[in-house]
Amino acid sequence: MSAFGRIPAATGPRPHGVWAGLLLGAVVISLAAGSFWGGFVLGARSLGVGSIQAVHALQRERDALTAELADLRQQGIACERTRQIEQERDRSAQEQSKAAQDERLALAKEVSSLKRLIRTGGRSVVAVQELRLTAGEAPREFRYSFTVSQLIEDVGETSGSIGIKLSGRQDGKGKTLTLDRLKGSQPIKLTMRFDHFQSFEGHLVLPEGFEPQALTVEIDPHGDKLIASAETFPWRLEE
Repeated sequence: MSAFGRIPAATGPRPHGVWAGLLLGAVVISLAAGSFWGGFVLGARSLGVGSIQAVHALQRERDALTAELADLRQQGIACERTRQIEQERDRSAQEQSKAAQDERLALAKEVSSLKRLIRTGGRSVVAVQELRLTAGEAPREFRYSFTVSQLIEDVGETSGSIGIKLSGRQDGKGKTLTLDRLKGSQPIKLTMRFDHFQSFEGHLVLPEGFEPQALTVEIDPHGDKLIASAETFPWRLEE
């Protein structure tokens, strides 16, 4: 047999060794790739969980800030409303104060004119001041108090009698009652005698069904230096 027809004896087992090496390499590469992919997946998963947690934290913070912003807006609205109310109250108080000042000024001018008129005629008049009405202890019982004084000072002693009348409604009709018709009321007769001023007080007992609307104090002075007068006050109870 020629040299070209021989098959070397050492060449038989080499294909099995090569395939085994290739297979082993493939297994190693596969394991390495699997390990890398597993690590990559785990890392990706870890990164994903952290990212979700961070997003949830940001969402919670956003919700907290939104709630705080809404609360601040409500506080701002409340503060603005309070400021508007205070401004309106101050404006109303200023208007009321101005109205009261105008009323006092007009009253002062009226009193001044009345005083000049009285001095010209040489006569004076008694003024009724500080009338107070309060509820009494018994049903339909009411207490009153007031002060009388000279409108013109240094006139001398003032004397005379004082009458009280109540005007109102009973059984749907207007009615006027004097002290002598108010049974149980005390005192029935009021007498004044003073140099500067004099205070009076008493209690009134109203008839059943009578609704008072006003109280009138009538001044009946003695002598020709005083002018008879009457002042009417609305029926308004004080605490």
